[in-house]
Amino acid sequence: MRYPNYRSRMEDPEVVAAIVAGDPAGLAEAYDRYATPLYSYCRSMLHEPADAADAVQDTFLVATAKLRDLRDPARLRPWLYAVARNECFRRLRAGKALSALEEAADLPAASADIGAATEKAELSQLIRAAMDGLNPGERDVIELSLVLELESDELAAALGVSRNHAHALLSRARSQLERSLGALIVARTGRDACAGLDAMLAGWDGRLTVLMRKRISRHIEDCDICGERKRREMTPALFAGALPIAALPAALSPGFREQLLRVLADRSPAGLTHRLAVANRAAPFGPNGFPKPASPPGAARWRRVRHHPQAAVAAAGAMAAGAAGGAPAGGAGRAQRPGAAGRAG
Repeated sequence: MRYPNYRSRMEDPEVVAAIVAGDPAGLAEAYDRYATPLYSYCRSMLHEPADAADAVQDTFLVATAKLRDLRDPARLRPWLYAVARNECFRRLRAGKALSALEEAADLPAASADIGAATEKAELSQLIRAAMDGLNPGERDVIELSLVLELESDELAAALGVSRNHAHALLSRARSQLERSLGALIVARTGRDACAGLDAMLAGWDGRLTVLMRKRISRHIEDCDICGERKRREMTPALFAGALPIAALPAALSPGFREQLLRVLADRSPAGLTHRLAVANRAAPFGPNGFPKPASPPGAARWRRVRHHPQAAVAAAGAMAAGAAGGAPAGGAGRAQRPGAAGRAG
């Protein structure tokens, strides 16, 4: 069966209604509208393209089972990111996937006159490298807000916090990103001018981890030479000029769409069983229909802000009844995983 490509012909509430009704056009429209940015987001957290593709597939499987409970169908976009976010964190906590933070960025060194001469694309690339110096919770907020451009209400919904809380998290994350960017610029351009910095960075592979960011930042605070370099290079225009940050150039393999839609529409007993299993292991869902937020693995501060352990809460009987009423069941198989095209980024 070929699934039509109804690009941008439905509003999100219509897409939700179509998915709930079991209309393949709703799933096709949701895929065409959101699969690529969802995959880019998942690739920002998961090392392997195949893991990111699985997270996207499971996000849509959860959608076929849980979207009927979404109180405001106009919030489909942040709802999908909230589900994908929990799916990625579940994989990382279970040890079934590697974090993209473990992959060193292959980026060229910045020139000393970066503050004046670097183009916007190069700035975005540099900030991408600086994001390696953020903790998982901070990076997650940056990805959702400055990469995927979720607005304040959408960001709050995706994170499962209030609007004011989301604003505070974003403000802190941006502050830490600016600090990380300053540390990276000084580390890349200042070693010749500061013997202390050069000695501290002996053997450094060029990747800014959280630990290295803290060490370099402490050195900058105590060093007049490096402190002046940071003030000179880190102009407001430098940081503002690269925002929003360019999304990862991640792409799903060409056949992924049709195979995923087949999996999502599979009404066989095996397909229904798989759909139930995926939905049951998703995070608990709140009264507004959004999944309760999971925490980034190892992010103690995030857990203190708001933490809801994952648990199996879906009622299999109710879901089976919903499937019998026309909602398509997810397939037992996996859609084609991305090949070389999915490795980009």
